[in-house]
This record gives sequence, structure tokens and C-alpha cells, in this order.
Amino acid sequence: MHRLASSFGSSRLRKTVLGAAFAVAALAATCLGGPTAQAAVAGPTLGAAVPATALPEPAPLTENVRWVCGVWHCWWRPNWNNWYVPPYARGWGPPVRPGCFWRRTWGGGWVHVCP
Repeated sequence: MHRLASSFGSSRLRKTVLGAAFAVAALAATCLGGPTAQAAVAGPTLGAAVPATALPEPAPLTENVRWVCGVWHCWWRPNWNNWYVPPYARGWGPPVRPGCFWRRTWGGGWVHVCP
């Protein structure tokens, strides 16, 4: 019994258990990821038949939008990349609906208005 208890704490047993765990994980990753990788290799290449000059240029995935603020209003403007955004407008995020804006009240606070 003492021999079993001492072998359980040995580094050889830990290495064996750790090696078996890695082997099972590698086998599971191969089984789960294998069909996906084979399907991607066997799929047809649709872009090969079309010349590269015939394809339109893809639209950019991002657009410069920001709140443009005057004295009493702040409007959401796309493609507005040359204007300073005040610190109070940086945390507002996009408007809820198109046409919404921020209006300054007489007390100095800002109210989100959606007509």
C-alpha cells in the first residue's frame, strides 16, 4: 500500500496521465476539426473563373461617423472625419433611430430627442 501511495505522487505517473490527457485532446480536436478542413479543401473556387478586373472593389467595412455638435444641438453625421468631438459626446454611442439628435436644455444638460 505504501508503494502505491508513493508512486501516485511520482513524476512518472503525472507525466503519463498528462500525456494521456493531451493525446485525448489532440484526438478530439482532430475528429471535430477534420471534416471542416476537408470540406474547405474540396470546395469549388468560385472566383477562379472570373477575371480579377471584372470584380468590383469591395465597400469599406467601416465608416467614419460621429456626433457633430453646435451650441444647442448634436447631430449624427456619416463620413465626418475632420471635426472635433466634445468630451461629453464621446460616450453617447449611435442614435436609437435615424433622425434622432441631442439637444441642450436651458439648464446645460443634454436630452436625446427622437422625432
